[in-house]
Amino acid sequence: MNRYINTIKENYNKRKLILEEDGLYKYLFNNKGFVLVIVLIMITFLFTISYDFFYKSITYITYLNRFKADNNTEYMAYSGHALAKSILDIDRLGLNIPFMPNISSNKNIDSYQDIWAVEFPEIPLGEGSIKFLIEDEQSKINISALANVFVENTPYYGILQRLLGDMGLILDIADCILDWVDPDSLRSPYGAESDYYLSLQPPYKAQNSEMGSIDELLLVKLVTPEIYYGLGGGNYGLEKDLVDDNKDNIKLTPDVFNDLREDLSNDFQDSIERKIWKEKDRALYSYLRVHGNPNDFTDEANRININTASFRVLMTLSNEMNESVVTEIIKRRQLEPFRQTTDINEFIREPDLLKNLITVRSNIFKITVTASDKFGFCRFITYYDRNRNKVLYSSIEH
Repeated sequence: MNRYINTIKENYNKRKLILEEDGLYKYLFNNKGFVLVIVLIMITFLFTISYDFFYKSITYITYLNRFKADNNTEYMAYSGHALAKSILDIDRLGLNIPFMPNISSNKNIDSYQDIWAVEFPEIPLGEGSIKFLIEDEQSKINISALANVFVENTPYYGILQRLLGDMGLILDIADCILDWVDPDSLRSPYGAESDYYLSLQPPYKAQNSEMGSIDELLLVKLVTPEIYYGLGGGNYGLEKDLVDDNKDNIKLTPDVFNDLREDLSNDFQDSIERKIWKEKDRALYSYLRVHGNPNDFTDEANRININTASFRVLMTLSNEMNESVVTEIIKRRQLEPFRQTTDINEFIREPDLLKNLITVRSNIFKITVTASDKFGFCRFITYYDRNRNKVLYSSIEH
């Protein structure tokens, strides 16, 4: 045992002496284990290079696949958008009879009985599918027309106030929106101009002109995300007997074209039996829009279509409107859409108040196309002026 211990001590002392005289480098390379050290170093080096190469390769392949998937779904979405525009043109020209003979073909009015309002099923395309939805923007209130260089405020200012009041929201919001879109820098009594917004972090200026998109409202003083998305504020949660919507549009199933007449009959019967009341949706973007003609508030593009306007919007048109009047208007248009604005005179005592505010025809629509396949997803949203064949605003997300 002592001999074994003495041998270990001798070997240790030899290694110690070599390290003291020649250093670690000479010790290793005069030792039988230096080959193993070099091999380990090379293996480590090669492993590091190989790992980095394979990691970057996998990353690049993933990016390329994602890019390809995004491109595919994006082009699919463009196809869906072109199809939606074609349907709007078919309706504009009153040419829907060869496609859907039981749908309204009156090109002088727009209602939920038109072909553009049909809720089409998902459409297979290649290895994926597309689904599009067309919504009438002229069923909403154009807040870009609250004021312009010629007038300090228009009738749409009062309409906006009534909408806010009906939701129990603070009326000061109307002044803030008015100051955001009016061309001057004079603050309304309860509004805000650029001096207020420049004091924020980060600072920015008031638009002082027509809004570019509806989500710009989130920049306006007092318009919180909670209010904008309809998730709270005002009398949220206190309103009773709300309904999903007051539309009477037709919903198609994939095999509907084989039995269209029966489905239309069922949809019509369902619309008659549905309760008519205020909508559950409280999101501001469901009732407000920003596209039209801000320079002339009487322009047709700013007017509200009484055939498609929601219960909440119809309530705001004048002080003459109340729940019972609006209910009768919606019942009437479900039976037969209004063919001219004077048809509404029987429901109100002062029809001249609405002469420049309402219409029965629409030209500004929101088109939402959703495209997807097993590799990707794309949502393409456009605001489209059918009369001018012009996209007013668009956004895309993957």
